[in-house]
Amino acid sequence: MNALPFEPDFIVFTGDLTHTTDDPAERRRRLAQFRDIAGGLKNRNVRFMPGEHDASLDNGQAWKEFFGATYYSFDHKGVHFVAVDNVSDASARIGEAQLAWLKADLAKQDKDARIVVFTHRPLFDLAPQWDWATRDGAQAIELLMPYRNVTVFYGHIHQENHHTTGHIAHHSAKSLIFALPAPGSQPKRVPIAWDPAQPYKGLGFRGIETELAKAEYEITEFPVAKA
Repeated sequence: MNALPFEPDFIVFTGDLTHTTDDPAERRRRLAQFRDIAGGLKNRNVRFMPGEHDASLDNGQAWKEFFGATYYSFDHKGVHFVAVDNVSDASARIGEAQLAWLKADLAKQDKDARIVVFTHRPLFDLAPQWDWATRDGAQAIELLMPYRNVTVFYGHIHQENHHTTGHIAHHSAKSLIFALPAPGSQPKRVPIAWDPAQPYKGLGFRGIETELAKAEYEITEFPVAKA
């Protein structure tokens, strides 16, 4: 990020910043380590969200100690951004309290407002048998449906996927580490096996260039470069 030829307005981490551990002390050590690594970013406008590896075993308690609220909203350049927590509850639910907060937060927006939602798990049922879903995600989507300009970005599945629920677009991108198979492509969700001949198989990142005046979008995929 520091090497980019331009300065992003802000940076968002959409979860799984650490790996699961049953040891509360080790969990906090890992979160502190990530906090310190992220502290090296030149851009100081950084937003954090938990993944299930970070927060599911203690309902996000350690996460809150280091990074604050697990769900929140903010406005930037005429766009309303909402971070939804669907990981602190180990049963993969957003929960009634957060859904009530989301409803109240959205009620402040016009129906044609530009809204971007960040979440870790997909809100729709991509592959429930693989834990690639949110049990009450449909309720969140129902709350978003009255708004005409909504886009959802999520992580969790470590690969590119595009889906629509009505007029709402949902997007995920490949991960830089821990390649996973396409949803439902095999009986069990296991990482893609290491192949020294293809060390970056299943990994990657995406760059997007926009020309707002023409409302045209050019999307280019780049292979992961060796360090």
